[in-house]
Amino acid sequence: MTENKTQNLLIIANGLPPAPKILQKLAGEASLIIAINGGSVICFHNNIQPDYIIGDLDSLRPELRDYFEHAKIVHRPDQNYNDLEKAIEFARKLKAERIKIVAAFGKRADQTLANLLILQSRYKKVPLEFYDDFGKLEIISGNTTLDLPANQLLSLFSFLPVHGITLEGFKYSLQNADFPKGFNGLSNLITIPPALINIRKGSLFLYTLLTHD
Repeated sequence: MTENKTQNLLIIANGLPPAPKILQKLAGEASLIIAINGGSVICFHNNIQPDYIIGDLDSLRPELRDYFEHAKIVHRPDQNYNDLEKAIEFARKLKAERIKIVAAFGKRADQTLANLLILQSRYKKVPLEFYDDFGKLEIISGNTTLDLPANQLLSLFSFLPVHGITLEGFKYSLQNADFPKGFNGLSNLITIPPALINIRKGSLFLYTLLTHD
């Protein structure tokens, strides 16, 4: 795997995976695939060949280690970081320009919250996109232009204070609004594309509902 083939990297975690059709599409678009521990089981059931299997390896079945004989095993036992953090840092060392992540949510609530905090804290180092059955979750800050069609449904959130939010081209617009206790913008709609989002201080979770052919 050459260094210039890491622009579109997929990490398969150990939560609930999206529907096989979505998973296969993301895997087919990826130039490199990393499975995290039990994510190797998801790969096995969906006929996906990971390039790397990474983590503390506590949930890597011995028979899968043999089945994925061409995958490189990367043992990361450090308990100060969870396996998703280890995989993201490893992906950065592979010069990943964008990291797509599936199966990060949907099982234990504490692990879901931990992964949301990872998204919130690591997004500036490399763009992270989390996918589920319905859409894509990412973090945005500063100025963002959304080149999406009219009637596109999306949601914006922040657990932390966020200031100077301006939304243009949306059904529910804002002008330089401050939200010192966080922001809940569930189910907004683009009315005049391209839609513009400006954030003077802070960042927002952006969840975009996607249609899958």
